[in-house]
Amino acid sequence: MVRSAKFCTALLSRLFLFAAISVAAQTNDATIRMHRDTAAAALKANDLPRAEREYRAILSIDPRNVEASSALGVALYASGDFSEASAALQNALGLDPAQPRIQLFLALTQAELGQCTQVLPKLEGQWKDQADPRLRRLAGLSTLDCELAAGHLTAALQLAEPLKTQYPDDPDVLYKLAGLYSRLWNETASKLIQKHPESYRVHQLAGEVYEAQNNGEQAIREYSLALKENPRVAGIHLRMGQILVQKGDAESETKALVEFQQELEIDPESAATEYALGEIFRRRQDYAQAAQHLQRAVALDSALAEPHIALAQMFIAQHNPQDSSREAAIAVQLDPRNPKAHYALMVAYRSEGKMDEAGKELSLFQQLQHDHDNNFNNKLNILLTGKAGMRQTSN
Repeated sequence: MVRSAKFCTALLSRLFLFAAISVAAQTNDATIRMHRDTAAAALKANDLPRAEREYRAILSIDPRNVEASSALGVALYASGDFSEASAALQNALGLDPAQPRIQLFLALTQAELGQCTQVLPKLEGQWKDQADPRLRRLAGLSTLDCELAAGHLTAALQLAEPLKTQYPDDPDVLYKLAGLYSRLWNETASKLIQKHPESYRVHQLAGEVYEAQNNGEQAIREYSLALKENPRVAGIHLRMGQILVQKGDAESETKALVEFQQELEIDPESAATEYALGEIFRRRQDYAQAAQHLQRAVALDSALAEPHIALAQMFIAQHNPQDSSREAAIAVQLDPRNPKAHYALMVAYRSEGKMDEAGKELSLFQQLQHDHDNNFNNKLNILLTGKAGMRQTSN
């Protein structure tokens, strides 16, 4: 579930080096020393099968060698041979019951064998008390897997936050949490559909799913059904307008204007809707209307960078680079990793004749644009948080 062969070989090299040296110090058997050294070299080369053979060779000479038995168990765990790993680790634990790391890897191995009910308390204890962050991570991920396997979604959710806090950039942690959140979403959505099949929320949910799948036509049909059941639902007209804007033709844009205006009738405090309206009027070069809506968006939500970017673009079109650079600089301050903000500031600086500053902004824009295009996590975040629509309404 959570093992990593590379991680485990590195762990073996570090965790069992001292123990192997102590064994060598306690015995004059040259053969054991040879196998120990060969196993160490195999681990450095990330050659687990070879290391396993060397540990087995040591055990054939000294069956009660705790360090070799435990090292073999960890190596087998990393290789995915869980039955053999369990046997080796149980043997090591029988020889020395006071070894917490052996207990941890035995619990991890048994969890992989589907014995979560028996080992979950041990994994929870290791997650709570383990001092080594690498081993604590393994315990946490395995505990999460077992909670999910048992259907303990509340317990899994309670574990998710500290895992994310302690290992914020760990790919395994992020992957597991994505699976957890997806499962929670699926189960909740299924319950909604089963318990309230005629609810407008079902159509709203279906519309969001179709929208995420880039099926705009079907999404609009579902959103329309939701509004038929409840015409005062906030956010749906905004979503429909955003889908229409993406079509890129004049007729769809005109329909989008109607949707955005209807959204404001339901939610007059919607900064996103004011921004969307301002963008349409900006593209139509109706700058008076554009400024009215964009400034209203800024007043409603001072943390949004997009309205400032649109204002900067509008001021450049009106040959007003000073006001453009002011708005673009605010956007950069609000969202330093927004490539459009840096591009707008670059254009404004060029218009002001500030070529050095413009060059710096161009470099930042190019780097951020490259990162944006190649960063899957960013794209996934946009999809899951529903923020794509706002950005897609701008040029």
